Amino acid sequence: MRLVLCAAGLWALALLAPGPWALVGAPVVIGIGFVVVRRRRFHHLGVGLIVFACLAAVQICVLTSARGPVENTETNGIVVGASTPGPSGWSRLTLLTGGGFAEVLAPAVPPVGARVEMRTERLDDIRITRDDPRVMRAPNAVWRWRAEMRATLRENSLAAGTSGGALLPGLVVGDTAPQDAQMTDDMRVVSLTHLSAVSGTNVTIVSLGAGLLAGACRAGPRTRVAVGVLTCLGYVFVVGFEPSAIRAAGMAVAVALVFLRGGGIAPVAVIAATVALLLTGVPVLATSVGFVLSVIATTVIMFVVPLLLRRLLVRFPLAPSVLVSALVVPLVAQLACTPVLVAIDPRLGGWSVVANALASPAVLPATVAGFVSLVAGGIGLPGLSWIAEFTAWLGSLCAWWIVAVARVCARLPGASLAWPDPPVGSLVALAVLALLTVGVVLLIRKRLWGAPVVVLAVALGAAVVVVGSPRPPARDWLVLACDVGQGSATVVNLGGGRGLVIDAGKQPGPIDECLDDSGIAEVDLAISHFDADHSGGAAGTTWSRTVGQVWVSANAIGSPDVAQLVRDTGAEVAPLHRGRRLDIGGVAIEVLWPPSTGVPPAEGRGGIGGDAAGGIGQANGRSGDGTAARNEDSLVFRVVVRGLTVLIPGDVGEEEQFVLAQSLTPTDVLLAPHHGSSDLSDDFYRAARAQLGIVSVGENRYGHPTERSLQAFGPVRVLRTDECGTIALYAGPRFSTARSCASAGGEDGEGRVPRGR
Repeated sequence: MRLVLCAAGLWALALLAPGPWALVGAPVVIGIGFVVVRRRRFHHLGVGLIVFACLAAVQICVLTSARGPVENTETNGIVVGASTPGPSGWSRLTLLTGGGFAEVLAPAVPPVGARVEMRTERLDDIRITRDDPRVMRAPNAVWRWRAEMRATLRENSLAAGTSGGALLPGLVVGDTAPQDAQMTDDMRVVSLTHLSAVSGTNVTIVSLGAGLLAGACRAGPRTRVAVGVLTCLGYVFVVGFEPSAIRAAGMAVAVALVFLRGGGIAPVAVIAATVALLLTGVPVLATSVGFVLSVIATTVIMFVVPLLLRRLLVRFPLAPSVLVSALVVPLVAQLACTPVLVAIDPRLGGWSVVANALASPAVLPATVAGFVSLVAGGIGLPGLSWIAEFTAWLGSLCAWWIVAVARVCARLPGASLAWPDPPVGSLVALAVLALLTVGVVLLIRKRLWGAPVVVLAVALGAAVVVVGSPRPPARDWLVLACDVGQGSATVVNLGGGRGLVIDAGKQPGPIDECLDDSGIAEVDLAISHFDADHSGGAAGTTWSRTVGQVWVSANAIGSPDVAQLVRDTGAEVAPLHRGRRLDIGGVAIEVLWPPSTGVPPAEGRGGIGGDAAGGIGQANGRSGDGTAARNEDSLVFRVVVRGLTVLIPGDVGEEEQFVLAQSLTPTDVLLAPHHGSSDLSDDFYRAARAQLGIVSVGENRYGHPTERSLQAFGPVRVLRTDECGTIALYAGPRFSTARSCASAGGEDGEGRVPRGR
């Protein structure tokens, strides 16, 4: 109990993030602790106070060192971890500095193990540098050996030629670069993200395996634990010292202490001590959702799983223990983590438990085979190279099963179910979980009335899903403003199951769901510009549907982003610029922006509707410099379908909007430029004279939509996708929203677009 209270206090202290002034309280608390220790009746409390005060003092020093000045700080240290660059090209570096670990966002990734120096400024709990880090000293032989081990594992895994080969490096050493966007999204939908990159499960398998191997050689409890812990530390060195890896190592050491020692140690003490030490050395974990999930999962695996296994194996003695464990462990861990998961993302994976149960049997052999391949490839002896290649192939085969399970389950009906937003959603999930737990406990104790309790829990969960599920658009929809979070994606109905997708959001999942609800099977794709929140959803083999042709700004036609889009979709690319007019099955589309910066492309093969020209390499000017289009080069579309006029302006800013306003004709519906940014021209909004405004926006730190952008629409109704979900526009004109929202007016989420100006 002392350790539990100590861990809780350190967690609260890390969340509060006190300044150096708080250090004056540590000696006071230590003094109180010594006074209490002298009283025999309360000496346990005194010991707890002393331990807490000492750890808190260390934690405050670490927090103070990590925070530092707001700007212009010279930061130097050894790079001990680096994340894969995101869509923006920035990476998160983990540096070992004189004051401990520091997290830095950098535009370039120096070699891991190098000593670097950079000028940084503080951004919340992380530092950021605008310039490439300066390498002061190259990695030594040990760090170079580590890099060779990881490179050899990736090469051997990809040589297997299966999707599992792309997953295995991430599963074993956290190398997620080979994974495409579709794989990442499938794993997310069915809650298998913890297998996309190395997690506590993998580290536990390796450390426990080493300890059990030592036990098979007749080693004692202390030797088994020592071997397991040392293996864990060596494994983390290969993975990298990012906070997630340190968290995984801490949980793995806790499990190793409990299971390898063979008794005589309290699991609750181990968990609490692990949490306390981790929060002392790496206080940033206090705000990490992954850390919360790790603590919950490890706790229930230690306490609940053994109890359930004993009860089930007694009642079903003929059932294989390995099979029962493979079903019980992911089921219990998934259910216990559900209240936290729905707080992160208010969606419930209907097949998450099934996917975890099916994938779990492949995790152990994949991890072991990948680790053996890593070690054999790292030793580098000629006779061991074939072992490294064979075990990498074997591990990739097991990892292929995990990818296949994720792919199939993510496409089943009900793979992503709506759930109330937090905190209500978390409280409802806790209530359902509590009911389910009571019912299962009663059934295990042979109380038959536990069955109605289980049925009630399931019925309550199903009722919440049904009530909270977004309403799909009616069959006669004309335009959809899809809810893709902080991003933009619009779908125009071209008839006959065909649609034009204008931008695709940041991730493939949301736009794919929107297209599923719309009934669109065949799409043409227009990317206004290559910001991640407009083009990221088109990465990889995004949709299980046909992509006919891709439209991009003529000013970006020669960029690497366009070339990657061609590789991803296999579609023909058509460059567009101001003045292009298209008519597709009665849908009139006019390109209002940008003006071409070079000679217009020669007329070639017809684009969509036989009017858009060209392909890659046909436009001159800035297209040839390999630079992607900027916000000012964003495509702006005016779409007229069955009398409904919709203006889709991408991310054009104030200057471009002012130019457009000079020749803009009134429109029925206006999508806010740049998600409701303040970079706007009031003349543009006045010229549009929209009768309905839509803002495609999600959770963000930019303040979108700003009050100024909402006021710019004037006295008209403005719908937001973060509040209303996907917004459907119909002839009439009228609209409907996927969720009830105050801005839609009325509880049914439906309304009419007023006419008359």
